[in-house]
Amino acid sequence: MTTVVRSKKPLATSPIKSGQPLGAILAAMGLEHCIPLVHGAQGCSAFAKVFFIQHFHEPVPLQSTAMEPITTIMGADDNVFAALETLCERNTPRMIVLLSTGLSEAQGSDLTRAVALFRDSHPKHRQVGILTVSTPDFYGSLENGYAALLESIVQQWVPPEPPAGIRNKRVTVFLSHMFTPGDQELIRTYVEAFGLQAVILPDLTQSMDGHLALGDYSALTQGGTPFRVMEQLGQSAATLVIGVSLQRVAALIAPRARGECVRLPHLMTLARMDEFIMQLRQISGREVPSWIERQRGQLLDAMIDCHGDLQGTRMAIAAEADLLCCWTDFALSQGIEVTNVIAPVNQPGLADLPVETVTIGDLEDLADRLVQHPADMLFANSHAADLAERLHLPLIRIGFPIYDRLGEFRHTRQGYAGMRDTLFELGNAMRVCQHHAPVYLSPLKQDFSAVSQLQDTGL
Repeated sequence: MTTVVRSKKPLATSPIKSGQPLGAILAAMGLEHCIPLVHGAQGCSAFAKVFFIQHFHEPVPLQSTAMEPITTIMGADDNVFAALETLCERNTPRMIVLLSTGLSEAQGSDLTRAVALFRDSHPKHRQVGILTVSTPDFYGSLENGYAALLESIVQQWVPPEPPAGIRNKRVTVFLSHMFTPGDQELIRTYVEAFGLQAVILPDLTQSMDGHLALGDYSALTQGGTPFRVMEQLGQSAATLVIGVSLQRVAALIAPRARGECVRLPHLMTLARMDEFIMQLRQISGREVPSWIERQRGQLLDAMIDCHGDLQGTRMAIAAEADLLCCWTDFALSQGIEVTNVIAPVNQPGLADLPVETVTIGDLEDLADRLVQHPADMLFANSHAADLAERLHLPLIRIGFPIYDRLGEFRHTRQGYAGMRDTLFELGNAMRVCQHHAPVYLSPLKQDFSAVSQLQDTGL
């Protein structure tokens, strides 16, 4: 059992925590023709826009109910009504994700009641799906907000009773926030390689994958999981829920679906990835395609090639619980020692990590621990760049935000191919940091230049 230790500081000086609304907004980016509506002050949405634009380098559709001091005290339901009506008439979205913030939660806003009143007074917009999500800033982190949106989708949009029919070729895949658009794209290819139709939720492969869209700017998400497909999740032949933070999602979808529900913590070790492929093989009844077997062989070869550079090295990591789970498992499977683990908030998955101690704190706590327990590599977001430079450590950028590198949002980490490339990245990082010994010159080595000079003089 892992010991979870809380920092005794009265405040965070170099925080790694991101609020719940950011996680819900990120998940909403993977829904088709959707626009997130933040029920809070304008600064809440402005900060989120900057946060994600710096990470993805893409325009982010996002709106706010613009709460101000008077509505915060007297009630802001009129702000919600006005915002919903404006979005429905101007942008004609298919979905609106209405999420709370610390301000609206403290004010006591009842989003479910507000949406019900809006439905009654505006029946012409009944075709627009409106999802309410409770995401207060003062509790949890990005991981909790991301999971909360998926839980709300299952509770509000998936019928409570399993439908009569079943789609034998459809597989639903719930993915946690630790999967980049590149990871999601790779997972889709694995599922489709078995002749199955992959329904990824949320699907960032078409909306935040860094493509140049045709036409003018759209105020809605371009790509993502369609609303009609989410209503049919119970008809899938199987449901795969990947991520420790999505355990409640698995518990909610299991009684609503006719197919089997399979839970996996991640796809970042050989054993977990083999289990994932065997599940697809069992669902489809097909043999594993040769190109997947070849990728697995490439991973095994990479493990051999990088073994000498990574065996016995020490890693320090500061990230959300799901990222801590996959990276610590990956590190231990490659012979890497995990010396320091920092989490932003206490979450259920931390107690099962394969390490002795997890500290709930910030980057300052990580710096203090590195003095007592040195490391060879540092894993964190871009906020840790100064710390890594000060300690002369290679920084492997993971999580959110990553704003000082281009293309990191597409970096593939999971799956056979992702693990293979990650091993090479870590191995090269360690080689750059190695201090090579000077070339040894033996005093007994013959000086051929002197011999040739003697021959030229005839001696």
